[in-house]
Amino acid sequence: MATADKASIGIIGSGALGSYFGIRLAASGHPVGFLLRSDYSAAKENGLRLTLANGEEIRLEKPNVVKDVTELGVRDWVLIGLKTTRNYLFEELLPPVVGPDTVLITIQNGLGNVEALQRLFPDNPVIGALCQIGVNRKEPGHVRSFVPKDGFVQIGAPEGNRGKDHLDACQRAFEAAGIHTKRTASLGEALWRKLMWNVPFNGLTVQIGGKGTDVVCEDPDLRQRAIALMEEIRTAANALGYTIEPEYTDKLMGFTDKLGAYMSSSVLDWKAGRRLEVDAIFRKPLEAGKAAGMNMPELEKLVDQLSS
Repeated sequence: MATADKASIGIIGSGALGSYFGIRLAASGHPVGFLLRSDYSAAKENGLRLTLANGEEIRLEKPNVVKDVTELGVRDWVLIGLKTTRNYLFEELLPPVVGPDTVLITIQNGLGNVEALQRLFPDNPVIGALCQIGVNRKEPGHVRSFVPKDGFVQIGAPEGNRGKDHLDACQRAFEAAGIHTKRTASLGEALWRKLMWNVPFNGLTVQIGGKGTDVVCEDPDLRQRAIALMEEIRTAANALGYTIEPEYTDKLMGFTDKLGAYMSSSVLDWKAGRRLEVDAIFRKPLEAGKAAGMNMPELEKLVDQLSS
């Protein structure tokens, strides 16, 4: 399956983020196959293109794109970039590409994705990749990265899973492809740290009508609500055994202040008429926090608003 030391990779969920990873990994020499639906014809005719924040372009003139997942065959690694609202497709889309030793790498938002993969493939290595990467789809077959220096990805594996044995290889491959990569000793802690940003800034920007993060930062009431949501997530994480320092809230607010009119992934989904990832990003953290005995009124209110 692999070419020399290059793992063969299947991209399941070739939206903006999945395509970003696939294009970069293919350009670095990995045999990459993309499962595409709406962009299939454009990619087949014109190839795939990634425009980086600095203006550099990476092109795949003849990418391996398919409409039927069975055409991909079993792969060494499978990157899952599906929206979590489509996780019900795991049982249909993943078995044709997953062999006994296939490494499953989820690049999805929120909680529950790693666990869902482990339930379906209990003996396979699973890696969680938490992406601080800003990309969008400019047109069919064309993805744009708009975060300076391209952001980074943080990788980790659940306790007791064989994914830990593959973290070195994953990090080397990502770095060689130009994907800045960090390791986390605790995937759970890293997930909750990311939720501290995703919950307020994905949720509030939709709730106020699809605005940029700058609107939340600059409005005193919204800013205080964002901080309150961050603190609810942080204290819930602490109750679950993940130690996140109080200063992290200020650090995230300072980071967001510098983003400008950044459009969250939930805003882009909302504007495109796609279902919001309410369960994975908002409801599951609320349920986990309440199960740990935490009172989370701001998050409870936000879940109600996003679900209506």
